[in-house]
Amino acid sequence: MPARPIFRDVIDPNSVAVRQGLVAKIQQELAPHGSLLTYTANPGHPFAFIMSQDTPLFEDLLRDADSKVGYLMLNSPGGDPNASEKLLIMCRERFTDGFFVIVPNYAKSAATMLALGSDKIFMGYLAELGPVDPQLQVSSLPGPSLPARSFIDGLENIRKRVKEDGDPVQMYFPMLSQIRPEIIAICQSAIEDSRSFAEKWLKKYMLKDNPKQAEQVAEWLSTGKKYRSHGKVIGFQEAKDVLKLNVREIDKESELWEHIWELYVRSIQQLQISHGAKLFESERVSLTMNIEASPSPSRETQQPPHQPSQRPQQLHAT
Repeated sequence: MPARPIFRDVIDPNSVAVRQGLVAKIQQELAPHGSLLTYTANPGHPFAFIMSQDTPLFEDLLRDADSKVGYLMLNSPGGDPNASEKLLIMCRERFTDGFFVIVPNYAKSAATMLALGSDKIFMGYLAELGPVDPQLQVSSLPGPSLPARSFIDGLENIRKRVKEDGDPVQMYFPMLSQIRPEIIAICQSAIEDSRSFAEKWLKKYMLKDNPKQAEQVAEWLSTGKKYRSHGKVIGFQEAKDVLKLNVREIDKESELWEHIWELYVRSIQQLQISHGAKLFESERVSLTMNIEASPSPSRETQQPPHQPSQRPQQLHAT
């Protein structure tokens, strides 16, 4: 029997009650005594990344959880690694008997970092993780960013051309004059922080019985040497066979996958209607985060540049 279309059918109805009913079903299918939380980022929103402003909304979900076993259905392009670690610590403090991450579509960058701190990652057949190599913001949010590794590699490339190829160093003076030493130091620190994050949490939980593998995975994911593209797709098979993470593929013919996928597409469709950046939901709580970019700071306000403002206009709990 072919699977029924879902995305087409969620347009009407797509109420919070329907989504929370799906949460209840998934909880029963995963573990009768576990709590399911969802963190869904709007793929079309410029401020859909993990940030410190997520904390109060996420805490509301955790306060409502009535189990020491927790599942987080996570769909996010990434964001601030420090904010990601804070959310991870919050989950670990609340879910002392087990914490698991479910990835229906993608959990990239800082979202991958959060997933690495779980006991096991449940992945849909189309799900992807990604490298955790840090990116450096080079313009006002939500503008483009560049891999921290690229700044270091650029300097190393000049050094190699001068030392090994015999290029006169004078020809690189214009480029070298634009390389700020403090930026190189920031990049080096960011890469080390990402590696340290991954190694620390992998050793503590998912790869606690294989610390050498934890070190290897942290190195591969953070340095940009094995995975040169920040958007590299790391699917279930690679996560299992190459990284040797504790992952489980959700059977695409199962009711569990049917319910997870329906909940996911209902969530992103709700975000598109509400123009929200992120949707946080559990069986009894539903919170939408709306964010607008701050205007350019004036001399009177002295507002720090590149700082998004949070306007939770559509926060609602049911």
